[in-house]
Amino acid sequence: MSKRDIGFSSYLKDFLHNKIGLAGLIILVVLLIFTGIALSVPSHVYASWNNPAAWSEYPEHVPPAWLSIFYPNKYFTTVKLSPTNVSLYSPAKNLYISSITFEFNWSKTLPAYNVYFIISTNASPIEEVLYWTKPDGNTLQINIPSEEFNVPFDLTSIRNNILSYISSITGKTPNIVNSTVLSSALFNSPKSNLTLTEEGKYIVKVEIVSSKQINVSKANILLLGNSYGLMGTDYFGRPLDLGVLLGLPNALEIGALTSLVSVVVGIIVGGISGYLGGNKDSLIQWVTLVFLALPALPFLVAVSFVTQPSLELEALLIAFLSWPFYAIIARSMALSIKSNSYVEADKLLGIPSYRVFFTHFMPRLIPITVAYMALGVPAGILLAQTLAFLGIAPANIVTWGGILDAAETYQAQVNGWWWWVVFPGAMIVIVAIPFVLIGFAVERITLGER
Repeated sequence: MSKRDIGFSSYLKDFLHNKIGLAGLIILVVLLIFTGIALSVPSHVYASWNNPAAWSEYPEHVPPAWLSIFYPNKYFTTVKLSPTNVSLYSPAKNLYISSITFEFNWSKTLPAYNVYFIISTNASPIEEVLYWTKPDGNTLQINIPSEEFNVPFDLTSIRNNILSYISSITGKTPNIVNSTVLSSALFNSPKSNLTLTEEGKYIVKVEIVSSKQINVSKANILLLGNSYGLMGTDYFGRPLDLGVLLGLPNALEIGALTSLVSVVVGIIVGGISGYLGGNKDSLIQWVTLVFLALPALPFLVAVSFVTQPSLELEALLIAFLSWPFYAIIARSMALSIKSNSYVEADKLLGIPSYRVFFTHFMPRLIPITVAYMALGVPAGILLAQTLAFLGIAPANIVTWGGILDAAETYQAQVNGWWWWVVFPGAMIVIVAIPFVLIGFAVERITLGER
């Protein structure tokens, strides 16, 4: 190995002039910006990820909204309606009726994915009736069950009235009843046997009857779209772009911690082994090979089942099995350094061994440490996500492996919900790219073109 300027400024200057390393650094900065955004997400949003009820007003397992750019007649997003008129009258003593009217124009060739009604009042209604008037003037009357008063509800909560309507038009009750079938009854024309969507002006009126004067505090209708957000939603309606964002800090933390511990331990053990040589080197190498022979994934699965690890403990377990790789590399480097004339000269001058090690070995091993720390991050992330995919992950954290595990459980591939698999899987690859580029650049700077 040629003796070169090993100062930090020299390495930094060379790195900044390396296009590959610079590209990796820019990508890493972008990822860190998104990590900062993820850490600023309110804690209650993070906690609600594992609470399906929190996402009940989102469309379930729908593709990304940007598909509407390419297929405007096939995909559309959610529309939120506010009332066009709210009136209150009293036809008799101690009897009050509030009428809330919504109007909208529907120009899609498909019905809404689902319809959500959000109406809150200060009173306990005696009766609540929904009138859904289509563009052709046909009106569907739906009595709202008492348990749905003053709480948000969707079409599945009023399915009995809608199924009766479908039966009256088609002469049969559908075998499969879901929100799409129920919504089709509201948007499709009776003339087409409820097979074609009616385009035009819809009028939706909600009448609330109460024995007390009614004050409507909130009134909205959500016409759920069949696409949502940047990455679509999963089986529970959870936005996948939010899940991918929340998983980023966890992935970077476990990858960085795993790489830091395993590389530092491996470089020190391997460096000392190569420097000492002889029987001591043989003993250290034997211990290293014993750890290297341990089957990583079965070992981690077994330990994780027993310990219920935290994120930090899981990182340490992965590092426990990863350091031998770096020890072998460091030993090889140390043997190469040991053969240099300036090391032999220091020994002949009687300079203590520890001073020789820290003067000539560590300065040349540290840049390699930086290179392999960067290259070790993707390996740590991949192993941690694999454990999460197997259902073994620290509790109450969002991981991309956990999202993929849910996709496999609900058969996303079979049902064609490709976005549920593609985006979390792609993030595992994308987050590895900057570390590979930086590690590759540092390695070339420290070792040359070898």
